[in-house]
Amino acid sequence: MSAATQYSAAYLAQSRVTEVVVGYSVPIPLEILTTGWRIWIKLRPSSKNGLAFDDYLMLWATIIGVAVCVSGLCYGPPYGFGRHVEALPTTEVEKFMRGDYIFSHFYDFAIASTKLSVLALYHRIFITPKFRLIVLATVVWVILWLMTMEIVLGLECRPIQKFWSSGVAGTCFNLVAFSYFTNITNLLTDIWIFLLPVPVILRLQITREKKLGLSLLFSVGLATCAISAARLTVVVTQGSTDYTWAGVPLGILSAWEPLGGILCANLPLIYKSLAALFIGLKTTLSNTAAGDRAAIHRPSWMHLDNRYRAEMEVEVHALGSFEDARGHGHDGGEAEGMEMEMGFQSP
Repeated sequence: MSAATQYSAAYLAQSRVTEVVVGYSVPIPLEILTTGWRIWIKLRPSSKNGLAFDDYLMLWATIIGVAVCVSGLCYGPPYGFGRHVEALPTTEVEKFMRGDYIFSHFYDFAIASTKLSVLALYHRIFITPKFRLIVLATVVWVILWLMTMEIVLGLECRPIQKFWSSGVAGTCFNLVAFSYFTNITNLLTDIWIFLLPVPVILRLQITREKKLGLSLLFSVGLATCAISAARLTVVVTQGSTDYTWAGVPLGILSAWEPLGGILCANLPLIYKSLAALFIGLKTTLSNTAAGDRAAIHRPSWMHLDNRYRAEMEVEVHALGSFEDARGHGHDGGEAEGMEMEMGFQSP
């Protein structure tokens, strides 16, 4: 750009490209791993439950979440994202903005799909009619939110080419105001969804410890709200003239927000298998530290299995096997459905 002559060589050489590449790359394997783990648990021969609608939704959300990161990698660093806009030729800036437009669509679909998957899980394992009605109303809200985002994004500039080309005559909405609206409504919806099952859990006829454990398990998704809140603090960079540099935190958080939702949505279904993995690793490390070569080269799988069973019995009682909730009307049926779905049965 011609304005580059006004800036020092050191300023124009500054780069956050490595930060961008790492920020967009890390979520990809984590999203694939956790969702793949979830699907494996549901499809293995010992599983009593096959794939359900919420699993397919999570698979879709993962594909879109990966697409967010891939689009960021393809259209970001190669076209100047992570460098000062003054150091970039106009053609590169326009290509980056085209990619940013695509990225924004993927982002909207990724976070909406994750929310819908969580709501589908709620609808399946909680049988209370009133709760299911609230879940369906929330589903309608999420779908309307997605439609609103897509319509506004599609009409954000008139003509749409104005979004990525400064040489095209036209007008655009206030990007900062639109981004604030998107983030605030998204954050409030996340808080609502992840706290939604807590009142139902607290009414179950189980011990206080089990209620607490389940409430924590289902509300762990509130951690995703921290990412949404952090993203909200950097939305103002949408209005920066040096958007290819100042927008780096916003871009990375936009890729990590779907990751947070996917991890938290998968956790209730993979936590038991994850706990078994940690137990196995702990056993292996203990044997190694003790210098027990026989245990390392000829592990006693029966002993490990027995230990796993004992550990998991403790975990089941802590998080809610719900055995004492059976036969108590809706609460008992609800508890039993959650037990069957989430693998809370005693081994």
